[in-house]
Order: sequence, then structure tokens, then C-alpha cells
Amino acid sequence: MLNKQLFLTLSLSTLLLAGCSTTHYISITPQENVKTATLSNERVIDVTTSTKLTNAVGSIKTGINERADIFTTNDVKQSVKESVLSGLRKMGFTPDQGLMPAADLQIEITKMSYTTKVETLKTVATLEFELKATLAAKGQTYKANYGSQKVREYGTMPYQQAIQDDMNALASQTVNRLLSDPNIIALLK
Repeated sequence: MLNKQLFLTLSLSTLLLAGCSTTHYISITPQENVKTATLSNERVIDVTTSTKLTNAVGSIKTGINERADIFTTNDVKQSVKESVLSGLRKMGFTPDQGLMPAADLQIEITKMSYTTKVETLKTVATLEFELKATLAAKGQTYKANYGSQKVREYGTMPYQQAIQDDMNALASQTVNRLLSDPNIIALLK
């Protein structure tokens, strides 16, 4: 009886040490947060988004050997574009109306990552989201990079919803940096 109990305890300990592996699927949909304004544009504003990134955002490994891979389930290019267009409209711009040639705003999603490192039994996660914008308007070309980073610490595996919320907050912050850039606004007016 004692051997059986010892065997069960050892088996359970081995399973716990082996950790569990899972996959987190998140949707990244940045929300613009700009002040309503009465700006107007003379030219059509053509917004395009691109990325060379895949839907793999990163992975988590905790101090107690839990593992999870993180993937996006939506088209992040489309959600960034919709967020930027929504922000421009809220500011008073009418992107689909105006003279041609259009003001050409190209946005590339250059980084979308969730990486972890273990310090003792604490897991430190670094979340990053970066955009590169190129705006050709009024005979000028303006280029800028916008990035946001967040560091989270935890002891056990975070919930999928918490990861999604954190990544969305970061993406929103980055999109809002682009929308509040005075050089972008000046060239679109």
C-alpha cells in the first residue's frame, strides 16, 4: 500500500514537473482614442497596411514549466487599418472624399511579440507592438516609427483573455501615437 501511494505521488509530481502545454488564440483589434475634432482634408486619404509577420505572436514559459504558444485569429492588418480610418474620421477627416491624387498613408506592422523569461519562479513577459508609417502628401514624404512596450510579471500562466487585453492595449497605444503625430495631421489637412 505504501509503495502504491509513493508511486502515485511520484507520478503526479512528474506530471506537474512536465508542465502543461497549451495554445492561446487572441484577436488583436486596436481601439483608437482620439479627441473629436473638426479637421478636414483636401485630398482623398488612402490608407494601406502591410506586414511580413505571421500570426504567431510568441510563447510563454512559466517558472513552473507551463507552456503556451500565442497566435492571432484575425487579420491584424485589417484591424489596424480600420482603427486608423476610424480615428481619422473622428478627428473630422473624410478619407474617401477629396481631390486626387490621394494622400498615401502606408502603415507596416513591424513587430507584434510576446516573449517571456523566467526569473526564479517569477515569469517576466515583454510585450511589443510597432508600426512604421510612410505618408506621401503635399509633395512631401514623411516617415516615422511608433512603438509600445509593456512588461508583465506573474507566477502562473496568464489567462488567454488577459493576454488578449494586454496586446490590444499595446496595439491601441501604438495606433494612437500615429494618429496624434502632428506631422501626420499637418500633411493630411
